[in-house]
Amino acid sequence: MPQLEFSWWIINFFIIWIALAITFAIVTTSQSQNTPDSSSESSEIKKTTNTWQWS
Repeated sequence: MPQLEFSWWIINFFIIWIALAITFAIVTTSQSQNTPDSSSESSEIKKTTNTWQWS
């Protein structure tokens, strides 16, 4: 039954592309949430230096 095989091919094609779109959406939203906000002070890195003396 070639019509049934073609129907399953269409269904699987759309399932794969929907899964890829959902994965891409999740990855892009999780990356944008992890980027530090420049207005918040808690994400600011303070650099300090130490002078080492050998005895």
